[in-house]
Amino acid sequence: MKNITVRLTYLLVILIWTTTPLAIKLGGDTLAPMAGLSLRMIIAFLVGSAICTIGGITGLNVRKHGKIYLAGSIAIFPNMALVYFSAEYISSGLIALMFGLTPFFTVLLTRPILGENVLFPRKLMGILLASIGLIFIFYDDAVMTDKTYIGLLLMLVSNLIFSVSLLWVKKLNKHIKVPPLEQTLGSMAFSLPGMLLTWFFVIGYEPLVFSVISLASIIYLSLFASLVGFAAYYHILNNMEVDVVALIPLITPVLAMTLGVIFADEIITESMCMGAIFILIALIIHQGFLPKIYQWFTKLKVKKLF
Repeated sequence: MKNITVRLTYLLVILIWTTTPLAIKLGGDTLAPMAGLSLRMIIAFLVGSAICTIGGITGLNVRKHGKIYLAGSIAIFPNMALVYFSAEYISSGLIALMFGLTPFFTVLLTRPILGENVLFPRKLMGILLASIGLIFIFYDDAVMTDKTYIGLLLMLVSNLIFSVSLLWVKKLNKHIKVPPLEQTLGSMAFSLPGMLLTWFFVIGYEPLVFSVISLASIIYLSLFASLVGFAAYYHILNNMEVDVVALIPLITPVLAMTLGVIFADEIITESMCMGAIFILIALIIHQGFLPKIYQWFTKLKVKKLF
């Protein structure tokens, strides 16, 4: 029963990661980026706190777990703010594809943060191929219109911040064990002050205007992408092999780009396809899936012969 639950949770994470970029893109039709993000996190935090109260689940322990909440919070703010701002310049499919570059940033930062050397030849090869994929995208005249490069650069910075958060949390997890829901709510609580201050005093508050699409987007992103999504992700991290979890960035960009074409009339050019292919191949090599794919293909051929 536990294995079935974990597998269903895994599929749920893929579904949420696939649809989140599109929901962010669609939600920006009437709401400014910081307004949409702030409202999303406020709702998610309040609902999550209510669930803890009603269910008698232990709340936050800032004195004991404050450091790990802080480490997780930077993956929300300023990281998510960058993703929301990038949605004003690039398609949801490109957002998902760019987010798939996170493992390359993670491997580059593992040594300075965790003190572990993981820059193996295959990982360097993966970084090289991913860079070639980015070149295809950056030099596509159909993609690089107006200020598209701003969105791509924002996503690169987002990858950097997310990787720092991920590795920092991993480092602290060696000494501190925090339940998934508590980690999620703690990270939200620590991110909200900076988020709200930026919304009101840096960006500037404007009257909120909701459309049916933007309202549906906020509700979906609050309850599923934030609350359920984070908790589900932490759950599979604790119960599945790392290489299986690492498959998610390989699956979601292709699905997200397809959804963008179907529901948001986004365009996928030949250069984008080439860039995506290079990045996905880079991820396969980087994560060490190439030998496994070869073994699977060999077994398949043997079965067909006999």
